[in-house]
Amino acid sequence: MYDILLMDLDNTILDFNAAEKNSFIRIIEKSGLNYTDDLLQKYKKINTALWDDLEQGKITKELVLNTRFQKFFELYGLEVDGRVWEEKYRFYLDNSSALIPHAKHTLVELKKRGKKIYSASNGIYTTQLKRLSNAGIIDLFDGHFISDRVKHEKPSLYFFESCIKNIGTVSKSSILMVGDSPSSDMIGARNFGIDSCFYQHKKDITCTYATYTIHDISELLDIV
Repeated sequence: MYDILLMDLDNTILDFNAAEKNSFIRIIEKSGLNYTDDLLQKYKKINTALWDDLEQGKITKELVLNTRFQKFFELYGLEVDGRVWEEKYRFYLDNSSALIPHAKHTLVELKKRGKKIYSASNGIYTTQLKRLSNAGIIDLFDGHFISDRVKHEKPSLYFFESCIKNIGTVSKSSILMVGDSPSSDMIGARNFGIDSCFYQHKKDITCTYATYTIHDISELLDIV
């Protein structure tokens, strides 16, 4: 039914929550603060708000990356260079390799069926490719569309247009967008006119406008 799959990476293929937590703990260890889950939640709140503004085109990715730790440490009376702490965090994140359960099996089975698989992520190009490589799955992808290189973020139409332009002449009906974000993956796919598959890895995050909804990434095999 679908010959081409655009796959979001974070929390769809790569376990970003695990990578984020482990990297954040290492950062806190270097800051002199004592790690607690409350610290992580406060950081996530700041980070999520910045990424939401980025998706809406209100700020640049550079501002997200270079100010999120500055804003976080300000909560605890610490003045830091956001760029320096972003580099520290990025080092640990780059070297993460945790996968969503059944992700590798699903990708392998899709390739056996002759499907073309492309990553479609709002992340940083070098970080995403290194994580895919560390996880041993980079060769299962036919190409990568990372916003850092595409120069547009999902759900922008320009992001999806860039994907199609680089894939070649294909019918939109042959493409399926797979991801965990209603606001970027599902809305982006809907606006661009392609089908979508919502991976609901959290019960409290729902999406009513995806073409399909799955609760385990391996359920994708029943669709394609």
